[in-house]
Amino acid sequence: MLGATPKARKGAPAKLGSVKEAPPAVAPAGNKVPAEEVWEVRPGGMLVQKRGGGLPDDEPSPNVKPVPTIRVKVKHAGVTHEIYISSEASFGELKKLVAAKTGLHPDDQKVLYKDKERDSKAFLDMAGVKDRSKLVVVEDPEAKARRLIEERRNGRLEKAAKAVAAVAAEVDKLAPKVAALDASVRKGEKVAENDVVQVTELLMNELLKLDAVVADGDVKAQRRMQVKRVQKYVETLDAVAVKNAAIVRKSGERAAAKQQQQQLPAQQQQQQPRRQQPPPPQPQYNHHQQPAAAGQTRWEMFDLLSSLPSTSSASSTTTVSSTASSGAPPTNRLDWMLF
Repeated sequence: MLGATPKARKGAPAKLGSVKEAPPAVAPAGNKVPAEEVWEVRPGGMLVQKRGGGLPDDEPSPNVKPVPTIRVKVKHAGVTHEIYISSEASFGELKKLVAAKTGLHPDDQKVLYKDKERDSKAFLDMAGVKDRSKLVVVEDPEAKARRLIEERRNGRLEKAAKAVAAVAAEVDKLAPKVAALDASVRKGEKVAENDVVQVTELLMNELLKLDAVVADGDVKAQRRMQVKRVQKYVETLDAVAVKNAAIVRKSGERAAAKQQQQQLPAQQQQQQPRRQQPPPPQPQYNHHQQPAAAGQTRWEMFDLLSSLPSTSSASSTTTVSSTASSGAPPTNRLDWMLF
């Protein structure tokens, strides 16, 4: 049969030329892998062909033309400066290079090209700036004044931010002390009153520092937050002082009650011997001593009457009545008077 391959004999070796093998891949000149054989894995897991035609990242593409560098002449204060810059750069980048040459701040510069002021965001090639083009840079007083005002404002804000940060650091140091005092009082433990007063005074000093800070924007919000934080700690210490005073009062009452209980048995022991002792003897007078005292009284009355001048019977009667009211026996008085 035409076109049919003859059958191989039994035991005969197979011909190597009957199986065609793919030729080995030959690397191109320069050890560069063709673009179709360069692949990369994206973050999502997708296998895609690498961009850039398989060229390294640092090697520029042959189809992309390099950006030319131009030389421009910048005149400032009567002095001309030559500056090399990319043709696609902006006027803002040009101002930075001029500042390095002249010392004039970029924000204070006004760039003039073809007698027209150019914006800092505009590009040189779009404005028509070419190689060896001439530009004029002058100082802008209004821009300088605005910059100085902004710098002062930023300086105040920076100073205020540092002050608030310093207060926050001091409050962070005092916060553990406040927490420890509060925890002790909550447990019913007595704390030193001087410690509470000292921490309160330190917090009040920090609060005064915050009141002296003048700020705007975010710094003002931070200051307000720190003020609320310090006030909260001061209120906590006030509550600690009240609870500590109650604990001290209760402990004093307990100590007084305990001392009274200890003194009560001693007082009872002292009162028992007093009850057992007999009462002291009272002085007794004899019946013989009483008339002597009465007679002595009568003699004193007699001397008194004898020293007085003689009066009428009315005065004698008055004397008798007064002596009768004294309690002495009337008979003896009359006898002495008659005598």
